[in-house]
Amino acid sequence: MIKRYLLLLALALPVVPAAQAQEVYRDCTNLVLDYALYRDRFDAAGFAGLFTEDGSLTVGGQTWVGREQIHGRIVALNTGSSIRHLMSTVRITPVDETHATGVSYATIYSSPAGVNTVTGFTLMGEYHDEFVRTAEGWKIAKRVLHTVYNEVQPD
Repeated sequence: MIKRYLLLLALALPVVPAAQAQEVYRDCTNLVLDYALYRDRFDAAGFAGLFTEDGSLTVGGQTWVGREQIHGRIVALNTGSSIRHLMSTVRITPVDETHATGVSYATIYSSPAGVNTVTGFTLMGEYHDEFVRTAEGWKIAKRVLHTVYNEVQPD
């Protein structure tokens, strides 16, 4: 009886066709990479456009909701400093035809305005994402940065 129930449950679960799964993986991976590029260039419009209209971004315990707030965050950060997000270990998981999740690793380097040297990374962490297919294509619905390592502060 249990085996029959599990079989019926498995058959009822949505399955994403392989070709569509490849498209989801490609499009969502590009969102992850574009996030780093737009963030590092302080391209507030490009950055905010990666998110759904009501998308959210959580970094350092703060959350910005909606493209307008996300755009404003990048504008406020553009003080002449430099930053680089090195993205790796990108894993996208299609959930169904319009939803996917993802985890990607980031090593982030930063320096204040006028300085072009760093002694180590600023932060290493994981971005946990929820993606949604919209009329505009795949977008980030929710992105949360989980810090794994922080920069060691000199004594």
